[in-house]
Formats: sequence, structure tokens, C-alpha cells
Amino acid sequence: MQHAAYRKTPAPVPGAAAFAGGIAGGLLRAPAALFGRLGAWQRQAEERAHLAQLSDHQLQDMGLSRGAVEAMARKPIWTR
Repeated sequence: MQHAAYRKTPAPVPGAAAFAGGIAGGLLRAPAALFGRLGAWQRQAEERAHLAQLSDHQLQDMGLSRGAVEAMARKPIWTR
């Protein structure tokens, strides 16, 4: 066993694993998760708006009806 003075890697910080995986770790990851969700909602809104601009023939080619697209456009942004 090596003496602590000769150790090549730093000694683990007590409680660091609990900090990274516990409440503090969750708080550190929360902003990234929030921005990711906001980005997904923005993309959904843009896709729904784009679908609403297509002609009935184009929608039919994709297997969609005008009523389905209008129903999708009325959904809240947090639903898929």
C-alpha cells in the first residue's frame, strides 16, 4: 500500500459522490433538462405550423387529413 504522500491520483473527496448524484446533482442538471424540453416544444410548434400550411393533397400524401392536423395544432405544446 502506498503512503498518501506518494499517491499519483488525488484522494477522493468525502461526500463527492453523494453531491454529484444527490439533490445538488439534480439541481445542476435541471437547467439543461429545462432548455432541452423548451427546445422540443419549440420544434413541435414549428412542425405543427408547417403542417398547417400544407395543401390537402400534400397532407393526403403523408397519410394525414386536414382535421387531424387542425386537432394537432390545437393541442397544448406540452403534449405530443
